[in-house]
Amino acid sequence: MLIQPVQNADLSDLSRLGRETFTHTFGHLYPAEDLAAYLDKTYAPRVLGEETQGKDQFWRLVRNNRGRAMAYIQAGPVGLPHAEADPNTQGEIKRLYVHHEAQGSGLGKQLLELGLAFLKARYGDAPQWIGVWSENYRAQRLYEGYGFTRVGDYGFKVGGTTDLEFILRR
Repeated sequence: MLIQPVQNADLSDLSRLGRETFTHTFGHLYPAEDLAAYLDKTYAPRVLGEETQGKDQFWRLVRNNRGRAMAYIQAGPVGLPHAEADPNTQGEIKRLYVHHEAQGSGLGKQLLELGLAFLKARYGDAPQWIGVWSENYRAQRLYEGYGFTRVGDYGFKVGGTTDLEFILRR
């Protein structure tokens, strides 16, 4: 597996991977039209291109030995709705997606460690944050193993559906 910074040439693969992993994990929660609108708004190559160019953003993409995009991470200033979250001094793991075919391979841990190292270098010993779906128990166990604890929750909207998301901090 090759872990690399996201480049403009990667945007279509990143878009495909984001759509596939989100749909595989969460697609069953939403009406088809709400899911399609969310995917178009969130994972369009143009949108991802703008996000990856942010100076405070950290993006890494993992490709397998055939060149297929299999996982990615995004980290940057915290944006979670918590009274103690300060985007000027604290960071967040914003997305950590591993294609279902690569889950259990250790990629999630590897990417999480890279993202946490970025946040440590950028924000020092300030709190680090992550949001996780309330029913994603596998991810919750992973984050717990890295010292994250639940400090709040919020509603994550996709169309007319609002999911319960946990806010974790370490």
